[in-house]
Amino acid sequence: MKKHWPLIILIVLYFSFIAYKLVAHPTPFYDWDESLYVQTGKEMIEQKKFLLPVWQGAYWLDKPPLIPLIYGIIIKLSFSLPAEITTRLFNLTIACLVLILVYIFYQKIIKNSLFATLVTAITALTPLFLQRAQTVNLDIFILLSWIGYVLFFSNFWISLFFFFIGVMAKSLIGFYPVAIMFFYQLWQLFTKKTSWEKSKKIFLRIVVQTSIMMLWFVAMFMVFGKQFWLQHIIESHFRRVTSSIEFHFGQRIFYITEAFDQMGYFFWLAIVGGLIIFLRLLKEKRPGKEMLISFYLLPWFIFLNLTKTKIFWYFLPAIPQFAFLAVVWIKQIKVKSLAITLGIFLLVILIYQSFIKQNVLAITYSKPEPYYYLSLYAKGRCSELNVLMDKSSRESFATLDKLGLLITTTKWWGNHPSMVYYFGKKVNYIFEESTFTAKIKSVAKEDCFMIDKNDQSLIDNKKLIDLKNFDDFYLYKTSP
Repeated sequence: MKKHWPLIILIVLYFSFIAYKLVAHPTPFYDWDESLYVQTGKEMIEQKKFLLPVWQGAYWLDKPPLIPLIYGIIIKLSFSLPAEITTRLFNLTIACLVLILVYIFYQKIIKNSLFATLVTAITALTPLFLQRAQTVNLDIFILLSWIGYVLFFSNFWISLFFFFIGVMAKSLIGFYPVAIMFFYQLWQLFTKKTSWEKSKKIFLRIVVQTSIMMLWFVAMFMVFGKQFWLQHIIESHFRRVTSSIEFHFGQRIFYITEAFDQMGYFFWLAIVGGLIIFLRLLKEKRPGKEMLISFYLLPWFIFLNLTKTKIFWYFLPAIPQFAFLAVVWIKQIKVKSLAITLGIFLLVILIYQSFIKQNVLAITYSKPEPYYYLSLYAKGRCSELNVLMDKSSRESFATLDKLGLLITTTKWWGNHPSMVYYFGKKVNYIFEESTFTAKIKSVAKEDCFMIDKNDQSLIDNKKLIDLKNFDDFYLYKTSP
């Protein structure tokens, strides 16, 4: 404990400040990540469907079930505490565990508590990591899995546990650490740094662990057949690599720009540090474990730049890589006083970026929006809610549809999927005017309709009455 006191102080302060913020100033679940995972997890528990996430009664074949199920259990056990607090505190705890693993992982090379803590602090205070630490998401679990697997690789069951978390959180992406360890061992064997007997045992372990994890995919194929292959494998994985599906467009250098935006000055330091470490390791001719740890997460960043779909939070697992390279080069300095001075300089940069240029701990990621208030208002007044997308959204979806850039579940979420959670009943997102007007004609008692103010001409006043508007959102209900 005395040896690692800088890390302990960092984790205690990090958890305390953010936990206070989450408890003292709770905000609604924001659209997309949070609302999707809490709603699917909630439905899994209520409907006792545990094979896959469930959205409005239908299996969501895109994602594995583990993390939404955990959120569903947390919501169920929250009792009187708001789910917006309990689920986020859980994620904050996972984030702190990830930071501890990051420290242990890179301490194996840095072998200096202060510098290893600095790497951890840079990771912790990077805006994207900070956001993921405070919100419901899957991405923080993939980083937990990837680092935990390598740290405990020598233990079959513990490494399998971390492998399980990764695959059951992000499916095929969860196989990343297994692939890296396989090629690393192959390289060790090729360079004669290890024997065939030792390598054979490691290869066998990897094959057995991979086979165990593949059982879930086999089971899903048996249950859902071609539909699972299309939605889970083709649409959710391969199409994201080969095309800019849905609204995830970006330039070729999208992730390089994202790295600079997230890391700030540390981005350039990481480039310099990476070159220094790479050249030094090349001089060793056959570097081993140090090469693995130093560049373990770099292949992921390279892969991101080859994909067509651009999503900023995919950069999360690469954050510790840049943080490490921005600091590790200091180890090469033989003059201890100069190394400490440079370490202090990096700390000043971190403080400036995080608390002066932008107070990262004060940032909130959601707030009560008009559609949030409308959903709560409608909850006790409507049996079903029909939501017509605004004109701009309808045109955008139609364009993407013509280009073949939509997938099976694209239209499940509408513009504001959090409405499903806060309304608590069936929400129908409608993307065509004709469908909307037909719905009005066949409207059932107690059904409600939400439209944008520019679409009021579509309302049949003989069938519907105006309940209330929330800014530009208007709520109508069946006439008595």
